Amino acid sequence: MRLYGSPTPSDLEFMVDEGFSLSSGGTSTTLSSTRSDAQSAPPELERLFEIICNEYAEWVVIADKQLPPKWDMPDLVRAVIGEEALATPSYMSDAYYDVMLHGQNSWLCQSILKFLDLINYVF
Repeated sequence: MRLYGSPTPSDLEFMVDEGFSLSSGGTSTTLSSTRSDAQSAPPELERLFEIICNEYAEWVVIADKQLPPKWDMPDLVRAVIGEEALATPSYMSDAYYDVMLHGQNSWLCQSILKFLDLINYVF
């Protein structure tokens, strides 16, 4: 697991309470392999993806940004990081902890907000 910044004991307690593995690789031992298709990802990855998308949706609203009319947050996250990253347990775990610790300043949230700016500038 990779933590960014200086997590407080309450941050770590929150992560443990959420039920995610805190093993050294940031993945659960039940995850035996990765797949290129996020739809067939292990349940833990699907749960991480759902939580991450919900967090980003909140930050997009707070930042007063708008998604393109035909997109939802999962579509936007897939467009920004790609399907392969969605099926990589360590990547998803890092993205989860980063958004939980840094919110709108997390690296992926910043990428999503910049991508939205680019889309809205073009259209």
